[in-house]
Amino acid sequence: MISKRFFEEVFVDEIYKPVRKLGNLKTILDLGATTGEFSLWVYPQAQKIYAIEADKKAFFNLIENVKEFHKIVPIYLSIAGKNGLRKISSGDIGSSSIINISEDNPRKVRAKTLATFLADEKIDQVDCLKIDVESAEKEIFEAEDFPQVANKIKYIIGEPHSYIKEIEAVLRKNGFRVRKYQYGYIAQK
Repeated sequence: MISKRFFEEVFVDEIYKPVRKLGNLKTILDLGATTGEFSLWVYPQAQKIYAIEADKKAFFNLIENVKEFHKIVPIYLSIAGKNGLRKISSGDIGSSSIINISEDNPRKVRAKTLATFLADEKIDQVDCLKIDVESAEKEIFEAEDFPQVANKIKYIIGEPHSYIKEIEAVLRKNGFRVRKYQYGYIAQK
């Protein structure tokens, strides 16, 4: 099940349209894959898509939505600033977060830094990193080991939920050119 809102954002409004100009892409990371909208939209351009989602309900929908699309690898995981277990809010699909948890009994999810994930999956290059992780973007890019993998990432397209100036600064510090566009930001090497 894909929500009407997410379907319209990705397929009708084409909020990720700048990715089309990149042509064929070997490896794509979809961080905050929700129910697979971006992964399905970019599917014709990709050789392999890692669709990473930390919300259990969204992940079950993701699996169902992409089961016939063999280039998409759904992974139940949070990419974060540190490895280990993390608390995650239980918001509506598409709004769960590992940041600012105010619930009395939040769920937990396994978390890895981006560098750990890339090493574990033996990924040497990311052609496109889409990131929409409900305010965890800053933490991910400020991770101690992010500079080790920054040069492996060619293109980032993100929807900032907060900390946009800090996100831009850390990406620039790691060699990216950053620019804003209508729906968020783009960073390129």
